[in-house]
Amino acid sequence: MALEVVGGAFLSALLEEVFSMMYSREVKDFIQGKKLTEVLLKNLKITLLSVNAVLDDAEEKQISNSDVKLWLIELKEAIYDAEDLLNEIKTEALRRKVEAEFGSSTSKMFKKFSKKVFSPWFHAFEKAVDSQIEDIMVRLEFLAKQKDVLNLKADTRHRISQTLPSTSLVEDFGLYGRDEDKETIIKLLLSDDSTSSKISVIPIVGMGGIGKTTLAQLVYNDSRVKQHFDLHAWVCVSEEFDIVRMTQTIYGSLTSQNCDITDLNMLQVRLKEALSGKKFFFVHDDVWNENYSQWDALRRPFESAAPGSKIIVTTRNASVASMMGNLQTHHLTQISEEDCWLLFAKHVFKSGVNADPNLEEIGKQIVRKCKGLPLAAKSLGSLLCSESNIEEWENVLKHDIWQFSDKETTILPALWLSYHYLPRHLKRCFAYCSVFPKDFSFTKSKLVFLWMAEDLLQPKNMKTAEEVGEDYFDDLLSRSFFQHSQGDFDHQSVFTMHDLINDLAKFVSGDFCVRLEDSDSLDIASKVSKARHFSYMKTYGDGFEKFEALYDAKHLRTFLPLSQRNPITAQFQMSDRILLDLLPQLQCLRVLNLSGYNIRELPNSIGNLKQLKHLDMSYTSIEKLPEPVCTLYNLQALLLSYCRGLVQLPTNLERLINLRHLDIRGTKIEQMPPQMGKLKDLQTLSNFPIDKAAGYHDIVELKELQQLRGTLCISGLHNIVSVSDVLEANMRDKKYLNQLVLKWGGATDDSIRDREVLENLQPHTNLKELMIVSYEGTRFPDWLVHHSYSNLYSLQLLNCQNCYFLPPLGQLPSLRELEIIGLNGVVSIGPEFYGATCVFKPFGALQVLKFENMREWQKWSYVGGNEEGGAFPNLHELRLRNCPKLTGGLPLDYFPKLKTLVVCRTNIYSLTFVQETCEELQFLDYMYIYCPNFVCFPSGGLHAPNLTKIHIVRCKKLRSLPEEMRTLLPFLQSMEIKDCPELESFPEGGLPSKLKLLHIESCKKLIANRMQWGLQRLVSLEYLLVNFGDCEEVCSFPEEGLLPATLTSLSISTLFGVKTMEGKGFRELTSLQSLAIRRCPELQCLPDEGLPTSLSLLEIFYCPLLKQRYQRDKGEDWPKIAHIRHIMIDGEHIQHGIS
Repeated sequence: MALEVVGGAFLSALLEEVFSMMYSREVKDFIQGKKLTEVLLKNLKITLLSVNAVLDDAEEKQISNSDVKLWLIELKEAIYDAEDLLNEIKTEALRRKVEAEFGSSTSKMFKKFSKKVFSPWFHAFEKAVDSQIEDIMVRLEFLAKQKDVLNLKADTRHRISQTLPSTSLVEDFGLYGRDEDKETIIKLLLSDDSTSSKISVIPIVGMGGIGKTTLAQLVYNDSRVKQHFDLHAWVCVSEEFDIVRMTQTIYGSLTSQNCDITDLNMLQVRLKEALSGKKFFFVHDDVWNENYSQWDALRRPFESAAPGSKIIVTTRNASVASMMGNLQTHHLTQISEEDCWLLFAKHVFKSGVNADPNLEEIGKQIVRKCKGLPLAAKSLGSLLCSESNIEEWENVLKHDIWQFSDKETTILPALWLSYHYLPRHLKRCFAYCSVFPKDFSFTKSKLVFLWMAEDLLQPKNMKTAEEVGEDYFDDLLSRSFFQHSQGDFDHQSVFTMHDLINDLAKFVSGDFCVRLEDSDSLDIASKVSKARHFSYMKTYGDGFEKFEALYDAKHLRTFLPLSQRNPITAQFQMSDRILLDLLPQLQCLRVLNLSGYNIRELPNSIGNLKQLKHLDMSYTSIEKLPEPVCTLYNLQALLLSYCRGLVQLPTNLERLINLRHLDIRGTKIEQMPPQMGKLKDLQTLSNFPIDKAAGYHDIVELKELQQLRGTLCISGLHNIVSVSDVLEANMRDKKYLNQLVLKWGGATDDSIRDREVLENLQPHTNLKELMIVSYEGTRFPDWLVHHSYSNLYSLQLLNCQNCYFLPPLGQLPSLRELEIIGLNGVVSIGPEFYGATCVFKPFGALQVLKFENMREWQKWSYVGGNEEGGAFPNLHELRLRNCPKLTGGLPLDYFPKLKTLVVCRTNIYSLTFVQETCEELQFLDYMYIYCPNFVCFPSGGLHAPNLTKIHIVRCKKLRSLPEEMRTLLPFLQSMEIKDCPELESFPEGGLPSKLKLLHIESCKKLIANRMQWGLQRLVSLEYLLVNFGDCEEVCSFPEEGLLPATLTSLSISTLFGVKTMEGKGFRELTSLQSLAIRRCPELQCLPDEGLPTSLSLLEIFYCPLLKQRYQRDKGEDWPKIAHIRHIMIDGEHIQHGIS
């Protein structure tokens, strides 16, 4: 029988939420004086308590008893309905509160709408509540009686059925995909101690079934490990961290005797004596315990052992690893598809031979479902090992792994165990993740917002709901339910779930979460009546028919379209019938996401969705929000980022008293609604534009917004009329803000007032990032450089045209990133920049320094440059761009830890070393020089042993490259030289041997001496790009003996006067795979001898004579290139591969 499990103790967490709502002030106020309602709710509570008592028993029995499973489904639905009803009561109480508070200031439109929508509903509401409670009571009383029929007991806790405990013996099936992991662990075991502790603990972490135990077994039995340690012991810990049992096992392993001692003190004394002076190696397999005191008690006898003793701990939980380990955690990831197939084949084809290629093809498709999980490959291989019927193989391929019984595979118990031991609050959060399809990437913040809308997060220990949600997320991540995914979204890390974990989430949620997959768009009608959450992947034409079944989803809470594309514009279309007819019917909606759709307006009926807590309209074409949005009193998140046509917010936005997040980045909003200060719970306010014509002191509204955090951008500061308003905004008390952007938007005639405005905008000292844009004052306030801003690590000063001197920014103790752009009044940067009163080394923490568009800047003094560590001892990145008057040399020894150097469009003429001996720039990795007057590199060469890329562009006076490049730049891999007409040759000794890419463009003297390049000695050179530019008297190219045989890609551009290519030069290029010939208008033909047979791509662009001669099937020389697999001429593929 298939293992079908729904909810279980999951329902206990749901019931806790229901009980919390029953005790809430809103519900108590509502039932006050309503005797019938009060009695009904009391009876409802008693009935719910009676079923709550047996939920733990039901969770266990549902695995083997389908009747219990169905009972839990019905119970879950009834509890959801009770929660919906209580939400309605709370919402009605909230509506009355808001209407009482704001009624006098309501606009005519708002009053008209409110009267029309709420008045008739208000009279019917109280009557409807009683009948709904009675209906839920009937269902729950029936279910309560059934618990006795099903023999469900209170306070009965069963252990979930377990697999056999692990042992140290290795299965005789070989190792697949873990060779590198094995060697890494063994290296740690055999190495000298790198910790202060006598005993090193190495944690191995990964999801269930990933192969942690197998890896530990392989390491445990390795002969090198056996010889290195005096004593060995293997302990299968499992869920119960029984110190007595574990100590007995270890002592028994060391003495090779059964240990019956049960007194812990005696046990530990004996074990301590046995370990004394001996180097041991233990494996603690499958650890779940997070209690530090228990681990501390277990390890006390271990301290008598010899230094160098080691313990391997395998666990699914990174928190356990963090608690027990003192060496870096080894995270075990999925094995490759190829290794997964080898493991599967080893189990399914016991003889190692398969006569049926059809089975092999199906088997490889089955392996793809395993997504690199060794246990899944092994389990399904064992399931099919005696099966030769192709239909049975296809059945396994088509069916979800969770549809196989725990007797058929071992996958289910392994992963179910992870879920079973989740705390109740995490079970609901994990189950909600079933809204995400397989391979979908999500961010932490997005998921936390969704959890919050579903009331899954309860503030505790002075933490906000969002902070609690982040803790929940991190806990699930540490338990391997989530995995880090590649890339990022909106500068945030992204995560995903392994396919089998995703299956588990979907499995737990059952029909209460419906995902509209491409394959089952016609099958959701049978599921939606119970559905609370609905998601689907967006397509370019989401027509109405796709969603018609949702009319039956009366209790739907989540409507969540998803897309893996980066939203740039409103690119998806949605049927008007969905917006105007369907969505207003779904009155239990809490989450409505319409992001990315080409929606220009929302209907007024949006006000029907009175339970709505999360409205995401980001990246839509919305131009204006309807006023009824302001009746959505439960709304917590209103996301409008990059709605590029949105020009204003609704007038009565202050009524959304539960609003916590308002994101209006990338909109055209230039004025905020009045009374924004009423939104006291607001945490996210991305932008706060100040409009001169607003008619009220809008910046004062910031005063009451004390919970603001993250990033705040205040724009339009040039419109400030009263400086005292700025002071009243009280920015200094906003201690949760991380990033602050202060923008002026136009020239002002009063620089003193601008300075006073900035003075009064002093933020809290917790601030981490600050950007000041278009400030018109002549100097910056003292607070900007006060040492109390010890958390400030990023500062940007942009287009502050009236500032003639930089403040002493060197006094900021934690400043890591400094960007100064467009300060055209600055002529000199001297001691004032570093800070004369600085008690520590100026810029001691600075890692990134950028000066750009400083058009009048002429001189830069390096205070402290001759001291140890230079002027900028920890600087990693220096960028100087568009500073045309900055002259002199750039002393590299003032930046000893520089990794990236970019000098572009400045008047700097040399790179130098102030010290007599050339310093080694051991960290330098990338260099870009674009300076018309640049003359030379340091005398004696540029000693940068780790430099990998160098670009030299438009250095018109440069005559030579750095000396001794071959020896001083041993790891240089890429070099680009453009428009350096005076450069004649490469340095004596030639170019570095590891060079892989060389790009030479418009360097006529260098190209004229190309036979002295010495490229034949470059055994690593693979890519060569030569743009001849204005070179004269080039008769042929490439000449014989010029290019190395290692080239795989050659690009020839702007070759004038040459009519034929040199065949002998091409004959040597036996590895050439790609050849590009561009802008050679007089070139008539390719070599008569033909091109290298290794060539697979030929690209010809703007070579009209070649184009005519090599037309596919028509040109007279087409046969000479017809063998090349891919051919492009003027951007058109004329050959896409040869069959």
